[in-house]
Order: sequence, then C-alpha cells, then structure tokens
Amino acid sequence: MTKAGRALVAVSDRENRESLVQVLAACGLEPVFCSTAAEVRAVLKSEAPDVLFCDTAFFDGRFDDLPRAIGSGRLSAPVIVCSRLYDPAVYLDVMNRGAFDFIAYPYRTDDVKWILGTAFRRCPEPARKPKSNSGLAIST
Repeated sequence: MTKAGRALVAVSDRENRESLVQVLAACGLEPVFCSTAAEVRAVLKSEAPDVLFCDTAFFDGRFDDLPRAIGSGRLSAPVIVCSRLYDPAVYLDVMNRGAFDFIAYPYRTDDVKWILGTAFRRCPEPARKPKSNSGLAIST
C-alpha cells in the first residue's frame, strides 16, 4: 500500500497513541514516533513530516515551543494537538497558541481525514515536502 505521507506522532499515552496510529494508517499516513519535545526537535531538524500530531505539553516543553526551538520557517507541517479528554478551555488555549487543530480521544477516522484534508489544502504541497533527501518523499 502506498502511503500518503508521514505523520510525526508525539503522544505520550500509549492507548491514546495506539488509537491515533490506527486512524492514521486508515488515512494512509506512516507514523514516526517521538515521546519528548527534545526528540521532536531532533526529528524536525532533519526531516519534514507532512503533519505533526502531539500532546499539549511534554515533560520537557510545550507543543508551541517546538517551532521556536528549531527556527522560524522550519516547521511547515500543520500541528494538530491531541488530548485524552475534550475540554473547551484547552481547545481555545491551543488554538490561540498556534495549533492548526485540536482533536480529542476517541479518534474517528472521518474526523481525522477531514482535518487532514483541510490542513493539506491550506498548506501547499511544496511546503510539505522534505527539506532534505531524508526518505520522506510522498508517492503519487
């Protein structure tokens, strides 16, 4: 099966992460896993995933610290913040801090497909392609 692209997944809760990975696979995305903000920054310095799904916060930083930590303009992928529970206050907070979208567990394939479709329409494909020859090219 040809994958539509790669998703950087930085979700610490195992059940939450496994559910998200199943949905991403149904959407044709190959996951790349990280568990800390430091790991996310390291991956983003060398690879350009098509989308980033992450927790609101890590033990070593918050999701909105990531673009600043790796330099302006390096993170062109939409950032979708994940949560174990839906909380309108958290939704408003992450959206105000620059997330593309927010999604709460349980993840539904149709919801994720809709979010991805919107994200990819707003982020032109050349900006989502790898910035280096990192093996992340999308098969068409």
